[in-house]
Amino acid sequence: MAPAAITPRIATAGIIIVSIMMGTVPVFARELTDGGMAPVAVVFYRNIAGLVVLGAFVRMTRSKRRAFGWGLAMGAAMGLGWTSYVEALEVVPVATAAVLYMSYPIFAILFAWVLFRDTPHPRAMWGALVVIGAAALALGPELDGEHKNKLLIMIAAPVSFGFAVAVVTNRLGNLKASERVVALSIGSVIGLAPLMLSLPTGETLPGDGRAWLLVAGIGVTTGVVPQLIYSLVAPSVGAARAALAGAIELPTMFVVGWLVFEEPFTAARVVAGLLVVGVIAIVPSRPSPATAAVRRRRRLVPGRFH
Repeated sequence: MAPAAITPRIATAGIIIVSIMMGTVPVFARELTDGGMAPVAVVFYRNIAGLVVLGAFVRMTRSKRRAFGWGLAMGAAMGLGWTSYVEALEVVPVATAAVLYMSYPIFAILFAWVLFRDTPHPRAMWGALVVIGAAALALGPELDGEHKNKLLIMIAAPVSFGFAVAVVTNRLGNLKASERVVALSIGSVIGLAPLMLSLPTGETLPGDGRAWLLVAGIGVTTGVVPQLIYSLVAPSVGAARAALAGAIELPTMFVVGWLVFEEPFTAARVVAGLLVVGVIAIVPSRPSPATAAVRRRRRLVPGRFH
C-alpha cells in the first residue's frame, strides 16, 4: 500500500500500535545493561537490525540519493539520542525516563516548521504543550534527584526523535518504507561505530544465549518492525499528528514500569495518560507536503477517482 493510499485513521492506528511496541524498550534494555552490555551496544544492535533484515531489498538510484542522505542524518542523530535514553534507563525509574522522552512532539513540530515549512495547526501546538504538561505532572520532583545530570543529558533522545519524525514525514518521500529503515540503520551504525570501537569487547557482545535472544527481541520488536510500519504510515498524517499519536508510549511505559519493575502507578500518572489520549483524539491529521503532492498528482490520472 503506497503512503498516498493510507487513510489518516489507518495511519494513526499504525502509529499507536508502533508506539506501544516501542514502550517495551526498557524490558530489553535493562536486562542487557544489567548483564554487562554498554548502552551504546544495546542501541547499536537494535538499530542494525533494519540493515540486516531489509538491506537486500534496497535499490539505490540517483533520484533517491538526497532522501537517503536525510535518512542517514536521521539515523546518526537517533543512534546518539537513544544511547542517552538507554543510559538513563540504567539508573532512573522507567516512568521518569518516559516522561522526559515524551517531550519529543514539540521538537518534531518545531523541526518540521523551521526546517521544512510544515506550519503546524494551532491545535497541534496546544496538543504538544498538553503532552509536555502531562509529562511534568507525572514527573513530580524527580528531576531534582541524584541522577539529575543523567536525566538532563537524556534530553538528546527527544530532540533526536523529534528530528527523525520531521524528516520521515517531510523528506523521505522518494524512498520505499524499507529503504527508509535501512537509511536510518546505516546512519545509526556510522554514528555509533566510533563509540563501539572504544569499548572493551565484554561490553559490546552479548554474554550468553539469553542475551542474544534479548538482542534479537529488541532489534525486531522495538526496532525493524515498528520502524518499518512508522516509515510507511507517518507521512500520511504529518509530523504533528504522528508525534502526538506516538505519545501513547507514555502510558504504555507507565504500565511497563508498574508490571515489570514494580514502580508505583500513581494518580498523577493516570491523569497524564488520560491527557495524552485526549490529545490524540483532538489533534487533526494533515499529510506532509510531499504526500499531499503525491495525492494531487494521482487525482490527475485519467480514469481514476479519489
